Amino acid sequence: MLSKDLSEGYVTVGRTYRSTADVPRDRDLFYRCGQCGGIIPSTPKDNIGCACGGVSIDKDMWRLFVGDLRTFEVLRATS
Repeated sequence: MLSKDLSEGYVTVGRTYRSTADVPRDRDLFYRCGQCGGIIPSTPKDNIGCACGGVSIDKDMWRLFVGDLRTFEVLRATS
């Protein structure tokens, strides 16, 4: 599982979510792990996760896992 490790080219669009069911997803949205800083797409083609496993997506079940919602961020690509 690989994730983008760059934070340039993104703007934060959300930080405070009560549950993963409240987290938006779209082609231009990405998720940043607050633990390792890894960035993954919100609509991946395959299962994906950040380097530490704090944020991951099970594409087959359309399930988002976030270890700590307090440090989790949703980003929008600026380019």
